[in-house]
Amino acid sequence: MRKILLFVIFMFVFTGFVFAQEGEKGGFVPCLATCMIGPRVGLEMNEGKDINQSEWIMLGGQVVGGGMTGAMASLGSAIITGTRAYMAYDMGNKNGFEGILASYCLGPRVGNELDYRKIRMKEWLSIVPCVCIYPMITIPLEAYKGKTMTDIEIAEGLRK
Repeated sequence: MRKILLFVIFMFVFTGFVFAQEGEKGGFVPCLATCMIGPRVGLEMNEGKDINQSEWIMLGGQVVGGGMTGAMASLGSAIITGTRAYMAYDMGNKNGFEGILASYCLGPRVGNELDYRKIRMKEWLSIVPCVCIYPMITIPLEAYKGKTMTDIEIAEGLRK
């Protein structure tokens, strides 16, 4: 039953990504992308930016690791950790050790944008146990409502 449910969710997500309306802000797809890939992905999807190939690979690792048992679960975990580490290394070349930590712990887009955009307080709170529930709900809701990262940058004064 678990495998069937995960397959249905994956197909729903995949068809949502494929058939999302061009130029449409907000909705279920950016909200789900924020939940499953990273805190800024859905907000930047509302601006028209695409999901990177390495983020797709990480999402595939999450599906494999979450839907299987035994050796496949550890393979999925290795894919997630490996792509996260690669993206952190890639961002570290650009933004130093802070970029590596931000990319690995908070998400690759956070570390990539560290040279011109500060880290939000909600993103920092997502690391803290028990408190992380608040940002895990509010950030996807912002993406669902159609907010963009540029809007949030202006409102919260995140520009360096």
